[in-house]
Amino acid sequence: MSEKEQELKNIDGIKEKDPVNKAKAKKEKDRPVVENKSADASESLLKKLKITIPRKEISKRFDQAAEKYSSEMKLDGFRKGKIPVEVVKSKYHEIITDEVINKMIEEYTFKKIKEENIPIISSPVIEDFDFKDGEDLVASVTVDLFPEVVIPDIEKIELKIKKDLFKTDEFDEAKQIEMILDNNKRKQIIKDRKLGEGDFVEFKIQSQFADNKRMMPKKEMFFTMKNEPHDDIGDIYNDLLDKVAGDKIEIKRKYKNDYKKKNWAGKTIIHFIEVKNIYEYKKPDLNEEFLKAAGFPDEKSFKLKLKEEYSLQQERQRDQVITGEIRDKMLELCDFSVPESIIEQEVQRSQSQYAQIIMTLPKEQREEYMKTVRDNADRSIKFSFILEEVKKKFDIKVENEDLEKEFKSIAEANGIDVKEVRKYYMNKEQNETLRDSMGRNLAIDLLKEKISIKEV
Repeated sequence: MSEKEQELKNIDGIKEKDPVNKAKAKKEKDRPVVENKSADASESLLKKLKITIPRKEISKRFDQAAEKYSSEMKLDGFRKGKIPVEVVKSKYHEIITDEVINKMIEEYTFKKIKEENIPIISSPVIEDFDFKDGEDLVASVTVDLFPEVVIPDIEKIELKIKKDLFKTDEFDEAKQIEMILDNNKRKQIIKDRKLGEGDFVEFKIQSQFADNKRMMPKKEMFFTMKNEPHDDIGDIYNDLLDKVAGDKIEIKRKYKNDYKKKNWAGKTIIHFIEVKNIYEYKKPDLNEEFLKAAGFPDEKSFKLKLKEEYSLQQERQRDQVITGEIRDKMLELCDFSVPESIIEQEVQRSQSQYAQIIMTLPKEQREEYMKTVRDNADRSIKFSFILEEVKKKFDIKVENEDLEKEFKSIAEANGIDVKEVRKYYMNKEQNETLRDSMGRNLAIDLLKEKISIKEV
């Protein structure tokens, strides 16, 4: 950053902006034009706007910005607030011009969007501009448009769902109890037997390079006894199997040249290991202590709750099947495309969320996985647009009383005071997110109500 840019950046209330001339590097060819695939669509989802800003307006804004800086900034040889405007204009002409142009292109773009009622879906992007001092500015700006979604006559839609998709197992009380107890396993130390499959072992380790005898720092590590590699040491399962607490073992490893730990790659390492503690995960008994901890007065009420929860789970699964089939049917009937930039944002979000998993996959699987991610993003975004159109068509709104019911439902589900829930959703962003989610659910409920659904 230049000295001039740093001085302007340090002024209170002034945020550093990327100069508009950086936008020149982004050529029109860099942004894909996504064509609407629907039979009636003839326009692109990427609209170009021509923005013209009169030179007089630019000059006026430039003078205003220079006057503001002259009263706020510090400059050697002048008292703060006493810098002549002409000095500021001369010394920081390019920086002030860039800032003014950025702001004015944004203002004029949104003004044009509002005047022409253009349905944009994302922030405008400056593709190019032409400006010389004393002349009008002409900018080329592109915006992604909302796709045109035509909702068919919902009441004429027939949806056939295979009965097999609703197939569920009968309630098995013993199986459900076993599952609950298994999910509540607790780690406990054991001293009367050897390490075995499924145990959890805590050990101390110090490693040494075999060539120069240099020792590495001691560490404490943990390993679940499964016949699979340890994160660092690789295959130590067989080395630890049948050991007891207090045992000391020595392992010598020759690591491959491409080993993930770079400083171990191609080296022979000696590992000195001491088994500290052995643990096992033990299921609790279905006794008074467990029932009390789980919030039940007796075994009868616990089993009754299990059956109720199982029934609710089956209903939720059935509901998910219906929703999924409705989604697929609506996507089939509503043929439209969405802007590539929106899909790319969703793909990048998924990539970021599952980066560690993706990187462990072989190249072919990774490519196939990313193709699936992209397809899912496309379908998910399209269904969101369909639901928004359903909300408009049927005037679906989330009223305050609906919101209050949802607050109570959230409070009951989480065992907290409804006042806490209400306070949390006083935040505008959180409130809008909840309203959007509720609106989507209302739209889905309407589709379930009006679409003729038959099991075959």
